[in-house]
Amino acid sequence: MALELTPNKPHKPPHPLIVNGISVIWAGVWSSTKTYYKNQAVFHEGSSYRATDTTTQEPSTESTEWDVLAQGAADIGSTVDKDIYFSYSDVSSRLIYTTGTNEIILTVTVVILTPFNGTNPSISIGDSTVNDRLANNTQIYLSEVGEYATNPTYKYTSATPINLYLTAGAGATQGNGYILIESK
Repeated sequence: MALELTPNKPHKPPHPLIVNGISVIWAGVWSSTKTYYKNQAVFHEGSSYRATDTTTQEPSTESTEWDVLAQGAADIGSTVDKDIYFSYSDVSSRLIYTTGTNEIILTVTVVILTPFNGTNPSISIGDSTVNDRLANNTQIYLSEVGEYATNPTYKYTSATPINLYLTAGAGATQGNGYILIESK
């Protein structure tokens, strides 16, 4: 099946991201009051979806106008995905997830949708013992649009808060993205 990469209605998104070779425009959390266009992606009920046509249909694994990009916990059994949005205006430290007992963090993916324009922006993801246990500045470039993945495969033996540590950089006026955490 051929995939058309241009939306049915022209619009100029700020920064597309590439998912499996398809240019996808992140549109945030799905809303029943919005119309979505081909290749716009949304987060809804634990999963992420890409519109295959202009639609107001609610995304689901059974919907005909949406493709699943990442399935949440309810859809994939023992593997759990968490999808966490962040922006330059976030506080310097923020709780983004609390692990379960004996939960293994398999992959942390950070997608930068709008590059951070401040001087010396920094990011790390970890726990209170090791702030960058799961991801850090040497693996993620806040000033560049892109998708950055780490594979910490770290097992937490007790429920542990996971934090995002973010500094937008001096003079920042833009920057955002989202974090996907895959665990089991």
